[in-house]
Amino acid sequence: MHLIPLPRKILLRTGIFSIDHETDIVLNIRQDDMDFQTAVFLRDEIEKSIAISLPVKKDWQSEKSLKHRSISFEYADNELCEEAYRLVVAENGVTIRASSNRGFLYGAVTLIQLCKLHKGEITCMEIDDEPSFPNRGYLLDVSRGRIPTMDTLRNLVDKLAFYKINQLQLYVEDSFLLDGFEEIWSQTDPMISEEILELDRYCHMRGIELVPCIATFGHLYNLLGSESFGRYREIEKDPGEVFTWHNRMIYHTINVSNPQSVDLITGILDQYISLFRTKKVNICCDETFDLGKGKSAGSTRENSKGSLYVAYVNKLVGFLQSTGREVMIWGDMLLEHPESLGQLYVDVTILNWNYDNGRFESKVGFFSEAGMKQYVCPSVAGHSRLVNAYGLSFVNIQEMAELGQKYGAEGFLNTEWGDSGHINMPSLSVPCLIYGAAKSWNVEDRREFHQIEQVISLIEYEDPSRLIAGLLRDLADQDIISFGKLVFFRDQKVLGQTYLSKDGWMHGRTRRIIMRAPELCLKEAVVRCDEILKALKRNPSACRQEMRREIGEFYLSARGVGLMQELALMLKKYEYGQNVTPMSPPCDLAGRLEYWLMDYCAAWRRVSRESELYRIKEFVRQICTVLRRYENEAEA
Repeated sequence: MHLIPLPRKILLRTGIFSIDHETDIVLNIRQDDMDFQTAVFLRDEIEKSIAISLPVKKDWQSEKSLKHRSISFEYADNELCEEAYRLVVAENGVTIRASSNRGFLYGAVTLIQLCKLHKGEITCMEIDDEPSFPNRGYLLDVSRGRIPTMDTLRNLVDKLAFYKINQLQLYVEDSFLLDGFEEIWSQTDPMISEEILELDRYCHMRGIELVPCIATFGHLYNLLGSESFGRYREIEKDPGEVFTWHNRMIYHTINVSNPQSVDLITGILDQYISLFRTKKVNICCDETFDLGKGKSAGSTRENSKGSLYVAYVNKLVGFLQSTGREVMIWGDMLLEHPESLGQLYVDVTILNWNYDNGRFESKVGFFSEAGMKQYVCPSVAGHSRLVNAYGLSFVNIQEMAELGQKYGAEGFLNTEWGDSGHINMPSLSVPCLIYGAAKSWNVEDRREFHQIEQVISLIEYEDPSRLIAGLLRDLADQDIISFGKLVFFRDQKVLGQTYLSKDGWMHGRTRRIIMRAPELCLKEAVVRCDEILKALKRNPSACRQEMRREIGEFYLSARGVGLMQELALMLKKYEYGQNVTPMSPPCDLAGRLEYWLMDYCAAWRRVSRESELYRIKEFVRQICTVLRRYENEAEA
């Protein structure tokens, strides 16, 4: 059965139910406004599939309407668990039985998928279904360069609901308008209170819990880099520091030895979290790289770094728990300092993240054995890339979901981070979003990745050839030298910024990666990107009005990946002195990059606020200047 998520139990029957102009959607009299919105959602999606608009009605006993070939919503009371549903398709009508708003919603979206697949001529069957994880979330970074428009966010919420995801977190550092912090948000396009309230309401009507997610410890670049609040930073700002995407993500931890730091952060929390109806809040507290290395160094002589970390976190947790909040934090710092876990306040949920493959079971087991509540958190693998690394993401999602099931995790949170300016367009993350939804709903779904790609193509893109998702994976395989590697090159070449990691200097590592990339492989990747673009143009779904934006973003990404591989060839020859033959003169590549940028900006503005698009424009301008200098120097 080509459904995603895959239902737990499907029993096929003989016969066909045909949706026609006499079919109506009938709600039980007990049902509320959220169920009405689900019925309207069902009506609208059916109309998109078969161009028939069904009336939505309400009846005292919807069972009576079955003889009228209706789609009926029936209460199961305590017969089914919270999010379970039973979908019965018979020749004389369809019944969705559930005991909650979400149960009715999930039964409805399964029916929508069946309608998409069979164009309103649905095989009779019985489906019994319920989720593997009670909490199935998606985290979207809105702080590293890209802030979506409200229309984009509403479309995202609809998509999450369609694939049975029930939690959304928007990661915020400085992208919300806070009173008294004008210095922080005035250079961005911040979300405002009314937008959060509206999004919270919209999420609620789609069965989604909008959970506040805000940096409160590390990753406070704009707050701690400001004139007004710089005194709270752990390490003093370097007078010569320039902005880079990498610099934004390191060395901006709050000084925990300053007693006013807690007051500053709790004031921010108090102002922000009051906009959300949920009691949950994610205060992050991850990657506190410079804790104990600056102003709080004296405190580490008396306490371990882990104790220092937990003491500060406990102050925030205590404040929030006193107001009835359920607190989440990322688990990486506790994994670094496991001896301090016992000092953490109880009833904190650990968000246990890992974005690579393998070698993580012991870390999931660690929190389970300690009796901690946890979510497992994989990634859509789109950060610092023009196209998501689908192979990496799918394996990561599969492994984390199965570990979560094995160790009794309470939730699954798929993450979309925006490192390096959030360069990847939103539609490129969708296949990973869908697969995360599929595994968090039904961990027992053992379909192979190529089968999942075919189902995604069929359901999401309505592609009868079932090729689109596979073409995107093929495109990701051509991204040999990704955008993030070229960012490290730019930072060192143009801005004079170098970064030391545990693996050595980042610019040196980038140099080695580019030099080791075979010339032939880079050239073949450029050719293959063009072939993929042409295959997308030929796809039967490319001409569908509903797919125009997504297909345009796929074209843009295919062009961009090809250009990045050509750029790598230029660097091999002109920067690193290798004996290679680029595919065009440097000035020609610069011109094509600038035309690509023009199209990229237009695509960005269709789905996102202006936010930090200017930083991507600046990157391309600087790279094009480098290319033109190469040509000028070669001619001199």
